[in-house]
Amino acid sequence: MNVRTFALALMLLGLVLVVFGWMTTNPAAFVGVALIVLGVILLWTRGRRPDGP
Repeated sequence: MNVRTFALALMLLGLVLVVFGWMTTNPAAFVGVALIVLGVILLWTRGRRPDGP
């Protein structure tokens, strides 16, 4: 599993949690939003490596 697949899986899980949390007025929606944001950050920083050895 590469970074892109992992990030997309996190975003999909986050979307499911957002929908579930919204439909049941459950705080799981906040976790879903956090997972979506984490997935976007992973996609955005994918392939960037710091300069060094």
